[in-house]
Amino acid sequence: MKRQINMVTTCEACEAASAEIEEDYDGPSPFRVCAACHNRLVNLSLRPREWFNLAKRHGWWQFLLHDDFYGEDGTAYQPKFDLVDPESNRAPTLQQVANDPDALLDYTITRWQLRPEVAEAWQMLNHATVLETLQRRYAQTRDIDIQAVVLEVAAHSLGEHGQRFVSVAWNDFRKPRQLGAFAQASVACLTFEDGFGRVVAALSSMAEKDRRNCMYALSYFHRAETLDWIESNVFSPVTEDWGRLAAASQFDWDRAVAWLARGRLLSLVALDALAAIVRPQTPFLREFSPELANKPSLATFDAVLTEYMERDPAPRIKMTIRFLTENAQPLCSS
Repeated sequence: MKRQINMVTTCEACEAASAEIEEDYDGPSPFRVCAACHNRLVNLSLRPREWFNLAKRHGWWQFLLHDDFYGEDGTAYQPKFDLVDPESNRAPTLQQVANDPDALLDYTITRWQLRPEVAEAWQMLNHATVLETLQRRYAQTRDIDIQAVVLEVAAHSLGEHGQRFVSVAWNDFRKPRQLGAFAQASVACLTFEDGFGRVVAALSSMAEKDRRNCMYALSYFHRAETLDWIESNVFSPVTEDWGRLAAASQFDWDRAVAWLARGRLLSLVALDALAAIVRPQTPFLREFSPELANKPSLATFDAVLTEYMERDPAPRIKMTIRFLTENAQPLCSS
């Protein structure tokens, strides 16, 4: 929805002219732009620097800015008219912002993901300066997705220097989809007991649907304590998400045997965890490359799975066990 602006403020896109129009979207605050930039905004024809200036404030994921319409460098994919002088309005590069924490944070917010070269730039900066920058920006915005980027930067750059910042930020935890970012920051900046306890408490407060969607946050810890949590909290229907979580959490053969012996629901998690180790299907698991601890011999592996299939010959069970026996090498000792 378009509205005229009565207050005096600068256009968020060109950062030169006075803002004249507010354009609403689903975020916490509208775009405030001049008439010329508004025309380019609604026609998907922002110049790279104008896109960057809006994305650093509102996030690239917002309507009219997201990756269906623009590249990470602000290149318009589907402009409705020719861009005027885009070469003189380029978005800044990583090299140009690397030594300025505020500018680097603007740049980081406009990236589709925090890549290693961006994390390395943050790690080169002074911890105290980074901490001050992140604390200030976190307090300035109520956009939980931008706050999530701030927490992710803390996870990659602060370590124990971010303990107080992350602890205080937890007081602002509001929505389930924030949990992944809080978990990453907690793994890096808090003690295991503190961070793991906070994530588990947050999951416990959620409805089952949200808990299933957010339990992946425990994967960041890569700890066997998550397997204990699964034992106490697994519920039906058992999706492959449970197995992926187990695979990321020091899953071992003894635990697999115990869960198969207990039958459903845990037996389904055990089979899915073994399958996720053989064929990790998420970017997170592929990067982590999970391994089965305490691998059995091939003969023992086949015998345990065959015995379980005789007790539970459901089609899903048969299909998964067939896959595992045909691809058993990564799960068995030589």
